Amino acid sequence: MVLINIDSLSLNELAYIAQVEGIQGYEDMSREELIDELKDLYEDEDDVLPVPSGENVNKRFVAGLTDYRGEGAEVGSLPGVEELPDLYPETTIHLLTKNASWLYCYWSIAPLDDEKFQEAYPDHSLLLNVVITEGDKDEYSYDIPVSSDDHEWNISVPHHSGYCRVELMLQDSSGERYVICSSQEIELMYCYWVDHADEARGNEDIIRRYLSILTNKYGHITNCSTVQEVVSAIKAEEDLQ
Repeated sequence: MVLINIDSLSLNELAYIAQVEGIQGYEDMSREELIDELKDLYEDEDDVLPVPSGENVNKRFVAGLTDYRGEGAEVGSLPGVEELPDLYPETTIHLLTKNASWLYCYWSIAPLDDEKFQEAYPDHSLLLNVVITEGDKDEYSYDIPVSSDDHEWNISVPHHSGYCRVELMLQDSSGERYVICSSQEIELMYCYWVDHADEARGNEDIIRRYLSILTNKYGHITNCSTVQEVVSAIKAEEDLQ
């Protein structure tokens, strides 16, 4: 399902949501007032959402006001938003940049291909092979085991210069590995604030926007290597003074 970031919606879209939510007087509210009203509404509802045990925070997390309606909530007929299918009829994997520390990858295995894999390798397992190349250095990689029910993953990467691609791989019972499909190679982002801790330290707005600890929608803390490096750089600057 498409997740809504309320701050990015237009006045008409915000008014439509407010109408659906039953907010009184939405017709006379400004865009900023509608955003505040909806945030208050969703934050109140989020306070009473149950927290599933064993939630994998490395797999799914949000860094803004997204998915505050909980699992299975309906977006409805919001203009420009539609349901996305769970699977696509092709075997492919795609990689997108989220920020300096995280990439988002999603994939699908065509039903016919899945049948072939099940027949040829009945005891196979799936994994994501994350391949990172940093400048002229040799590439290195690491594996992320996934299940047949998984179709998306958030991937932690170094924020320095380099490139990354992700391969969806099949591993048979003997340990032999086969590449099912490979993503495009994307350039990794560099985090400016790691080397400019002096600028970040005295700016409350930067600290609040860029250095706050990321949490998932259930309030669990999600590890973020870039945040940790920036905080360490700020502490090192303070120790020198």
